[in-house]
Amino acid sequence: MSLQKKATLVASLCAIVLALVKFVVGLASGSVAVLSSAIDSLMDFVISAFNFLALKKSSQKANENYNFGFSKIEALMGLLEGVFIVGVGVFIFYESILKIYYKEEIKDLNSSIYVMIFALIMTFFLVLFLNYVAKKTKSLIIESDALHYKTDCLTNACTLGALILIYFTNLHIIDAIFGIVISLYTAFSAFKIIKKALAFLMDEALPKEQVDKICVLISNNPEIISYHELKTRKTPSCNYLSVHLVFFPTISLLNAHKISDEIEEGVRKMFENEKWDIQIHLDPYDDAEQERQRQ
Repeated sequence: MSLQKKATLVASLCAIVLALVKFVVGLASGSVAVLSSAIDSLMDFVISAFNFLALKKSSQKANENYNFGFSKIEALMGLLEGVFIVGVGVFIFYESILKIYYKEEIKDLNSSIYVMIFALIMTFFLVLFLNYVAKKTKSLIIESDALHYKTDCLTNACTLGALILIYFTNLHIIDAIFGIVISLYTAFSAFKIIKKALAFLMDEALPKEQVDKICVLISNNPEIISYHELKTRKTPSCNYLSVHLVFFPTISLLNAHKISDEIEEGVRKMFENEKWDIQIHLDPYDDAEQERQRQ
């Protein structure tokens, strides 16, 4: 198993342990701030699991039944998990409002403080480990995971700070207020996951900046008269590009194919950190209008 996969497994394990511990203590103590932090840890687990799946799936090729591979499974799972996290975030928000209304107090403040100290220490060392792996492997996935857990480390510190404030001031409403803040934060983060998952599932085009660079690359080739039907889409592990290139009718098939190979190689070099599936159609005349009528 590669170091990147091991890192995502370690991150997933840490996140699920923290989520379970926080859930148990949060439910036992009645602290919505700890429960909200548990949701945040659950979201961390989901993201790390997606990263592991992305690394695993990237090494698998398409087969005769699934010609474009299995990368959309990640997006589907992301959509389902995102909806689940939003639902739990709404529940935590509801519980926080009830706590303010009924003026409930945390039953076991000490346990809540101890679990957040434990979470802060574990997350801190996890960030150090992920930074080490990111520097050694130069993996963008691990680098983004490390950045995410840095944010989680700050969230744990803020939750701990809120609990300490309650300990010294005895203002238990702080717990409910902080629960509302974190529930909104986690729900907002989950919406971003949902949006990204839907973009993959709906075959959203590549960013305009990337498409513009591809268009310039094609237009700069003097042997290409024009192009049409340029279509792009993306999955978590691969970018897809298809385009029709129009050549002079007198050009040989060998030369036209050579030029299309140059275009393909140029795209791969421009975005060398991304995987590409490129399909180029060679046209001896511009049949853009006929293509539009067929659709």
